[in-house]
Amino acid sequence: MIQLSCKVAKHNSETIEYYCLDKCCKDNRLKCFNCLTNQHEGHKVFRISNVSQHVQEFYQKGQEIIDILYIIKFQLVENIDELIKNIQEKFQQEPNNLSQFTNDQFQSYLQGLLDFDQNKCMIDNDVIAFLQLAKNNINEAVYKLEVKESLHYQAPPEMQQKVRDLQNQGTQLFENNNIMGAQDIMNQTLILDPNNKISLVMKGKLLLSQTKNYEAYNTFDRVRKIDPMNKDALNGLGDCLRERSKYDDALKYYEATLELDKNNKQALIGKALCLGKLKKFQDARPIFERFLNQDKNDIDAIWGLADLLRIQGKDEEAIKQYNKALQLNQNHLESISGLGDCYRLLGKFDDAMKYLKKALQINPRHALSLVRMGDCLRQQKKFLEAMNFYSEALAIDRNDDWCKSKFDECKIKSQPGK
Repeated sequence: MIQLSCKVAKHNSETIEYYCLDKCCKDNRLKCFNCLTNQHEGHKVFRISNVSQHVQEFYQKGQEIIDILYIIKFQLVENIDELIKNIQEKFQQEPNNLSQFTNDQFQSYLQGLLDFDQNKCMIDNDVIAFLQLAKNNINEAVYKLEVKESLHYQAPPEMQQKVRDLQNQGTQLFENNNIMGAQDIMNQTLILDPNNKISLVMKGKLLLSQTKNYEAYNTFDRVRKIDPMNKDALNGLGDCLRERSKYDDALKYYEATLELDKNNKQALIGKALCLGKLKKFQDARPIFERFLNQDKNDIDAIWGLADLLRIQGKDEEAIKQYNKALQLNQNHLESISGLGDCYRLLGKFDDAMKYLKKALQINPRHALSLVRMGDCLRQQKKFLEAMNFYSEALAIDRNDDWCKSKFDECKIKSQPGK
């Protein structure tokens, strides 16, 4: 039962009973019976006591839209997959029996290749342009449907305890590396309380752990809109951008956290990692050393310093630091992957492949390890195998221009006679 007092000074002892639906009404739309008989006389009104009935009606109508969208989404993904398959078969795969083609078959095959520009123009104009327009329209609809931050829904008290219990279960599963189980639990909490900041932050971390950087970014950004000074959200946004190599943009979010909490460890470590990638070594190193002075077994600072040494080309020193991290946690993904890259840079490809394969066993979607595996194979002139790993990395982050350039290089060098 909704019990809100009327905001009109003379009626503050009265309870709100109606909502005015008149489009021309400029007064406060929530009103009591006295308002109805005075300022809003003759206006079309909605009785607050009927809100549950109307919510149910809107739920049904909303579900009809959702069902249609799910059907279209499924069909669209199937169609795009089929289009990609046809492009690959027509332009990227050489027939195994090419030497056995008849004149007519060979002429048809060549004509298909020569039609590439025409086919590309058709796909650009009729498919990609349409999909981009549809994407923009969807984003616009999302923006218009977004609830104002001051009115974000919050679960009723009797539901919040159930949400907290589920959150504890999800956190335990995450700590035990049961990512999918934790994600399922967090999704349950968000059904009960869609704007719960704790659940949203945990969901963002789970997505980030699966290298779903774009989805994670949107989740952390949702928290930031609810609570602009939420440090977990700001750090999460920084981590997402750092994973996508957008170091300058990531630094802005870490700095925003540090304005709220100058000793925030996640923000400081993230900042140092970004500074290292930007080759500002003298600014980055003191941050890692500060944490190591406080705790020589701080694994985040150890592997962060190792990464810094690797970027500086000090591979032997970096290997020692990565091994220190692995003594504390033998499955520390970043250190295992970093070791693989150091051995690659030293030309020790067997050792490099051993560590990179182990990293991908821990997380098959670790884009950086996929790229490093591609680099390792590329340096050994195994261009087709390298392309497979670069393709997997690009499927995770299609905007990685550095990975694209290496894929293209392998594609050229894999051609006969190159």
